[in-house]
Amino acid sequence: MKQSILIPVIKSGFEINYFIKKNPFHQQNSYFKTDGESWDDFSQLENLFRLHQHDSMEILVFLDGDCEFFCEGKTYSLKKGDVIVIPPYAVHQAIVKNFDSYERIIINFSEHLLDDFISSSPSMKENINYQKTQGSYVLQLHSKKFQDILSVLQELYHKIMNDKGNVSFSTNYLFFQLVQDIFDPASSMPNLNNNNELDQRILSILEYIELHLTEPDLSLASVSNYFHLNKYYFSHYFTKNMNLPFYRYVSLKRLAYAVTMIKQNQLSIEKIALKCGFLDYSSFYRLFKNEYHLSPKKLQKEYKSVFYTH
Repeated sequence: MKQSILIPVIKSGFEINYFIKKNPFHQQNSYFKTDGESWDDFSQLENLFRLHQHDSMEILVFLDGDCEFFCEGKTYSLKKGDVIVIPPYAVHQAIVKNFDSYERIIINFSEHLLDDFISSSPSMKENINYQKTQGSYVLQLHSKKFQDILSVLQELYHKIMNDKGNVSFSTNYLFFQLVQDIFDPASSMPNLNNNNELDQRILSILEYIELHLTEPDLSLASVSNYFHLNKYYFSHYFTKNMNLPFYRYVSLKRLAYAVTMIKQNQLSIEKIALKCGFLDYSSFYRLFKNEYHLSPKKLQKEYKSVFYTH
């Protein structure tokens, strides 16, 4: 099994990626991004369909095809009109059986932009909190609302093309309306088509890991002991439910938090390594370099460069 990776979102606002064959956006390319780059620029699609995570919230609008979606221990069989809400750092994967019929739109937006939206709209905060309580990452949109959202996405595409890299106020406001509509409970009902019976134990384990993630002594032995499980059974149980081993999952989560702190540029990378739960800088550096194929300092430099040009 291939390892999970982190795909960081560099822009401070939002990105929209389209994977569409029957293209309603009147472009020739089957796959394109909102900045107009072509299929040739995105020929390496493998990472999008491996276990991975982002340092931003992600929304996937499913249009067509035969696809199962895995997210943090849960698997869903997707149907047209499903919207998948993926929290930052959640390990997830789209398992596509036939790419000839697979179509989707993915929206990524930064935590900073989401905070701005929430501060402008108390109702959005309530709706997002309500969605979190539903126990499902997938929402089934009502057919009329689904068509409305597709229309907004089409309008957004044309606005972004006209903005030519400088996102206008009207574009940001249209995106705000899109997010508001998606999270509005009146737009959808929770999709309960979950292939796993809800396993409260794995959810409790994931919550425990999240709470203790930055503690250096978090380990397979300590977690299995806390839940009164044999560590060999726990190791097998965790891997079966999460599609990757315990150590790998914890390392990915810690690295993802490190990426966020590196982008904030407020602490030295050595201090970031310790704050994220790594025992020392050398082990952090080795894992970071193996994961992202560049050093932490180079990522910081590249992010600064991209950030100040947008």
